[in-house]
Amino acid sequence: MHFPASLGRKQRLLAGVIGIGLGFGLPFLLSVAMVAASGELSLLIMPLPFLGALWVIQGLAPSGYTLEAEGVRIERRWVRRLIPYDGILGGDRRRRPIGGLLATGANNLFGSHGTRWNPRVGWHYLAITDTDHLVFLETRGGLVVLSPNDPDAFLSALRARLPAGAPAWPTRSS
Repeated sequence: MHFPASLGRKQRLLAGVIGIGLGFGLPFLLSVAMVAASGELSLLIMPLPFLGALWVIQGLAPSGYTLEAEGVRIERRWVRRLIPYDGILGGDRRRRPIGGLLATGANNLFGSHGTRWNPRVGWHYLAITDTDHLVFLETRGGLVVLSPNDPDAFLSALRARLPAGAPAWPTRSS
């Protein structure tokens, strides 16, 4: 069962204006101006490294989450990750402070992914695209934060797939 992960409004604005507008549009316009001023056509390739960086960044962003036979698959173009069901202890939507110091992941234009640490939560792994639809999974390896478009349906489907004898946990915080 697949649960898509779309960019939230803030993330879409960030990706569109900053990522595409400033990351590609500005270098393109600058290269056109430099060609007009100098007549050197090779300057037209100046925006290509910026376009390549955008391509790499969007390939690492989560695009969805799939409940497979063996676990929850974090879907991305590259570097997919599987969280086995027997490693999931519980999950909910109770807000927690995420992100923080010593980030080894990336906060980028198309979401946040990677390992983080802060003093209130400790080590946690983010694979999110929308900060309004967060799901917090307690796993044997620590906290994992996901952002499916329909978090309540995701948690219900996940509960049905967890092994028998798994502890009960709430799907919605108060």
